[in-house]
Amino acid sequence: MSITRSIPTMGVASADKARRAGERRTGHLLLAPAFVLMNVVGFFPMVYSLYISLTDYNPTHGGASRFVGLKNYASALFDLQFWHAIGLTCVFVTLSVVSSLVLAVLMSLLFNLRYPGFIVMRTIILVPMLITPIAVGIVWRVMMMPDLGVLNYLLTAIGLQPQLWTSSASTALISIVLVDIWQWTPFMFLIVFAGISSLPRSPFEAAAIDGAGPIRVFFSITLPLLRPVIVIATLLRIVDAFRTYDTTFIMTRGGPDFATDLVSIYLQRVNFRFFDLGYGSALSWITLLIITTIIVIFTKLSGFTRLVSEKEDR
Repeated sequence: MSITRSIPTMGVASADKARRAGERRTGHLLLAPAFVLMNVVGFFPMVYSLYISLTDYNPTHGGASRFVGLKNYASALFDLQFWHAIGLTCVFVTLSVVSSLVLAVLMSLLFNLRYPGFIVMRTIILVPMLITPIAVGIVWRVMMMPDLGVLNYLLTAIGLQPQLWTSSASTALISIVLVDIWQWTPFMFLIVFAGISSLPRSPFEAAAIDGAGPIRVFFSITLPLLRPVIVIATLLRIVDAFRTYDTTFIMTRGGPDFATDLVSIYLQRVNFRFFDLGYGSALSWITLLIITTIIVIFTKLSGFTRLVSEKEDR
């Protein structure tokens, strides 16, 4: 009897496995045109930039470029300004991403209560991420003016001391971090809120029957269930934060006294002000390697690869 029952079970399992294999093939086939196009468009510039990084190419000097091998990469190891920019960027990314994630989770929990009027407020909250970064930089630069800015006017109105904001080396980095949080917290909120809205209700109902409090429910049920969503949102935000350029350049130009000289601004200066494209390409490849290393470490520590493999096995 047991053998007879196992035959249909094995047949169902084989059919299910074949169905999943067919779905994978269909997905790969649908993604193939975009994959080919992206590789054709992106592969040649990457290979060419790698070649340039091995030369002393500078169009302002005239004449053909000379092959210098790894000289540019060796010079980068002793470029203190470059490593200063890398350090500033890491601090900027950490402060911005962590703060945005915490705010996004808190806002998602609040809006998940579904009070009247929350739909309109949720729409308004998403507006900052829809504004052009250059426009954001211009508006916030005016708002943070020490003498004429509206922020200092509001601080003075409530009895607080006005701040120099982007005009001081001690507050400039925090200022651009605050602007970045304001603009991109809605992006993380959108992802986290979608994740909270799709969570199953049965674990929460069981916790309510057992008398678990809201804090216990959050740390024991909500946060573990949201882990895949949080990891993906954080991963996307880390990659995007490392590329930040427009808003910071408009607000500070990397100053004052290189206090906001992020790696994107430094690379722009080397490549498009000094036109040292050979050295600039080498710095770009080193930056890419650093970002890739950070992403790999993050995916390992967060268990992202294991989450993906578990999802594919289902």
